[in-house]
Amino acid sequence: MKIVCLVKQVPRADAIEFDPETKSLRREGVPLLLNPFDAAAVTQAAELKKLAGGEVIAMTMGPPQAGDALRTCLALGADRCIHLSDRVFAVADTLGTSRTLALAIQKEGGVDLVLCGRKTLDSETWQVPPETAAFLGWPHLTSVVDIELTGTRVRATCETDAGYDTYELDPPAVLSLAAALEAQSSTDGRVDVWTAHDLVDDVHENDKRFGQSGSPTRVLAVRNVTPERAGELANSSDEVRSKVRSLLADRVTEATQWEKPERLGEKPGKNYDAWTFVETVDGRATRASLELIAKSRELAGKLGGESVALVLGRDAGAVGETLGRHGADRVVVVDDHRLDRYHPEVWSAALVEVLERLRPHVLAIPATATGRDIGPRAAGELELGMTGDCVNLGIDRAGRLIQTKPAYGGNIVSVIMGSTTPQLATVRPRMFGVLEALEHTAKVERFELDTLPDPRCVLVEHRPSPAFDLDEHDVVVLLGPDAPAGWAPAGVAVGGTREVCARGELPGNRQIGLYGRPVAPRVLVAVGVPGDFEQLTGIVKAAVIVSVGGGDGMEQGADVVFRGDPGDVVAALAQER
Repeated sequence: MKIVCLVKQVPRADAIEFDPETKSLRREGVPLLLNPFDAAAVTQAAELKKLAGGEVIAMTMGPPQAGDALRTCLALGADRCIHLSDRVFAVADTLGTSRTLALAIQKEGGVDLVLCGRKTLDSETWQVPPETAAFLGWPHLTSVVDIELTGTRVRATCETDAGYDTYELDPPAVLSLAAALEAQSSTDGRVDVWTAHDLVDDVHENDKRFGQSGSPTRVLAVRNVTPERAGELANSSDEVRSKVRSLLADRVTEATQWEKPERLGEKPGKNYDAWTFVETVDGRATRASLELIAKSRELAGKLGGESVALVLGRDAGAVGETLGRHGADRVVVVDDHRLDRYHPEVWSAALVEVLERLRPHVLAIPATATGRDIGPRAAGELELGMTGDCVNLGIDRAGRLIQTKPAYGGNIVSVIMGSTTPQLATVRPRMFGVLEALEHTAKVERFELDTLPDPRCVLVEHRPSPAFDLDEHDVVVLLGPDAPAGWAPAGVAVGGTREVCARGELPGNRQIGLYGRPVAPRVLVAVGVPGDFEQLTGIVKAAVIVSVGGGDGMEQGADVVFRGDPGDVVAALAQER
C-alpha cells in the first residue's frame, strides 16, 4: 500500500505576536514545527504500513525551511519525502495549495491513500483535504478517528456532531484525521525537491494553476482582536451571577433586525441574493443555520437581493416551510430520498448541482462538522474561493463578500475577499443573533436533482453521540483535568479538555480547545481547567468566562474567578441568557 501524507510546517501558535505599528504578525524568531494533526497522520500511516506493507511518503509545499518538517516525518516512520518548493507556489490559498498537491500526487502515481490532519494550527480552514480530493476525483472522509484494513478495503470511522459514522471503501481515497500528536525529533533520509516544472510541462508567468495567481482569495488585512477579560474575584455564587449579568449586558451578540439595510453601491446595478445552507437536527433547523439566515438577510439588503435558505434532505420541505419566520425571503428545498442521511459524496454532489444551476451570489455555511466537510468539497469541485471558519461577514460597495476569519489561536483575525462567484464561506456558530420569529411567509421552491453518484464510501454503522448542544446552549461547562471526579452538571451543555476526553470521560466530539473544537456560548464555566494556550484557544469567543478551581492561566483568561463549589455556580448560571 502506498500512502502519501500531506504535511505542513507551522509556527508555534502561542509564540505569534501582533505588531500594532505595522499591523502585521511578527514572524522573526518564531519556532516552527510539524503540524501536530499531520504528525498524527504520519504515525497512522506507519502503523498501516506494518499491517499491509508498502511505502509511506510525506509531502509538503513550502519554502526551503519547510524541509525541517519532512525530517520529523522521517523520524515518525515515513520512508521518503517530497518537497514542493518553487517561487511560483508562493502565497497560495487553500484552493491553489490543493491543486498543486493533487498534481504532485498524480505525478507520484500508484497512491492508495492520502492521509493528513483535518486542519493546521495556524488556520481553521479544514479545506485542503476535501479540496485535494475534489481535484483528484477521489472520495474523502474528514475527522477520521479510526482506520482498519479489511483485505483490500479500508474501514474508517469519522467523528461528527451527531456521533460516529463508520464507512467502508476501496482505495484510492483522501482521509483527514481528528487526532493531534506533538512531535519534534528528526532524522536524515531521502527528500526529493520538486518544482512546478516537475508537475507540468509548461510553466509561465502568472500561471493560474499555482501560487497567488491560482488563488481566488486574498488577505486584505490582519487585526488583533484579543478580548479583554476582567479577572474579578467573586466570593459567592450570587456574586458570580451578579458580575456575569453585568458583563453580559455590555457584551451583546451582534444585533439582527428584520428591516434590511439599504443597498450599497451606486445605481443602477444588479440585484444579488445571499444564501444560507441550512443544517437540520431532529426535524428542525439548527441555531447556527438560523443565525446565518438572519445575517444573510442583512447581506441581501446590502446587495439589493433576497435572503435565500437552502435545505437538503429527505422531508426537507417540512423544515423549509418554517424558515420564513426566521428571515428567509425564499426557500429552496431539495427533498430527495437519496439524501435521507448525510453522506459526504452524495450531499456534496447535490450541493454542487445546486450551485452550478442556480448560481447564488453568496452562500454561507455553518462551520460544523457537516459544513466543514461539504463546503470545501463543493469549492474544490467548482474551483471556487472559500474562506473557512469565519467570525464575521460583510459586503463592500462592489458587492464582494468581506470575510473575517481567526488564525493562530483566534486572537488574530484576517480580513479576506474572494474573486469567484458564488462566494462561499463557512461561519462559526454563535457569531450572530437569531431573528425574533414573526409570521413571515417565504416563497418555497422545489429543486429536482439530476442523477447523483453511487457512493464509493459505504456507510456501515452509525453510533449516535450528539454534541449539537455545545453550539445551541447559552451556558457551556468546560471540564478540565482538575474537575471533581465524577461530577456531572445538569441543565447545561458539557464539554471537556483534551485530557478529559482522552480518559474517556466524554466523547471526542465534545473536546474543546485548539486540538478539538471552538465554542462561543454567552457564558463559559471552566471547572478545573489549568488554562494553557491550547485550552484557552477553544473558548476565546465566549462572551463571559468564569473560572472555578482553575490554574493561574485560566484565572488570568477569565472574567470572573470563583474558588468554591462549582455546582453552586453552575446552578446559579444555568438560567442566564
